[in-house]
Amino acid sequence: MKQFFHLRWNSARRTTCMTLVLLSCVALLPFWSIADAEDKTISSPTLAQSTEYDSETRTAQNNKSAPVEVQQFAEYQAAALGTANAESNWKNADLHFYPLGPGTHSWLVQATFEGKPIGYMIITATEQGQMKLSEYGQGEQSPYNSVLLGQALNRQHVNLDALLASGGELHSNYALPLLAYWKLERPNQPALYIDATNGDLLPSEFLNRLESNANQVSASVTVTDLSTTSPLSVDPLHLRPVFNPADNLLWITSKPVDANLAQDVIQHGENQEIVFSADDRNVVYGGPLPVSGYQLWHTDQEDGSILYVALGGKPFIQRFVPLSTLQQDGQFYIVKR
Repeated sequence: MKQFFHLRWNSARRTTCMTLVLLSCVALLPFWSIADAEDKTISSPTLAQSTEYDSETRTAQNNKSAPVEVQQFAEYQAAALGTANAESNWKNADLHFYPLGPGTHSWLVQATFEGKPIGYMIITATEQGQMKLSEYGQGEQSPYNSVLLGQALNRQHVNLDALLASGGELHSNYALPLLAYWKLERPNQPALYIDATNGDLLPSEFLNRLESNANQVSASVTVTDLSTTSPLSVDPLHLRPVFNPADNLLWITSKPVDANLAQDVIQHGENQEIVFSADDRNVVYGGPLPVSGYQLWHTDQEDGSILYVALGGKPFIQRFVPLSTLQQDGQFYIVKR
């Protein structure tokens, strides 16, 4: 039986899988940090008092929160998303940038139109100084949502205002390849780590080791302008019904989809339920997760297109992630009926 991790499943399975994660996941995950990294003490971006700014204020904030090259890259990605559906208003969106730590040199980009959220992007600089759209989402849902954070803190009986007043800190962090989380530093107590996509409490030992490994590595990165290699257009969304992989565990006994066939199965297996599982690395994804759609990006490069796979969905965030990223970390399984 294949290993998997999901904090919402029963406690016995959760305990067993957490042990596997702590023993093997740290050794497998290579994380790197960047010299002169982003501000690690920034509060959660969703706790900002207002998302409505005049253009001069917004430009000043953006220049402070992200390099010009990152802003330009984000604008190209937003314009490409706008080609899929003009009514989505991506081309006319206001983009707000928030640095994410520690050491990943990533930025959360929240897109709004007329003061209303229309989507998000997470942009990351690679070790070679290139920009990558690590993930994105459409609509009002976004990682680092303040309502989700409030619900998670209530479950832990933590009053955020009182904690911050007493010297505590809230950090919005991102660990490659796909772990969006909050780190809550508490005076005279261990830090709390909370998944910023579903509100689950993350294993502190795993996150402590992850951050320790990231802080031990230093790399100097110069961000380059990749506007000429940005995607040119994006196809319309193709969505699937969302399901819970825990409702039918027969997929665990299935053989994984051959890597060469994964894109074809995702694009053309309309009547099949598909699960993505990173096995003992599911803690990074909050999975296993249902494949709930896809979107095809077209470029002027030799490979021609990039498939972004939608993972998850209601009641949690639907995240579009490059197929190539997912295939590096996990596999796809077809649910047996």
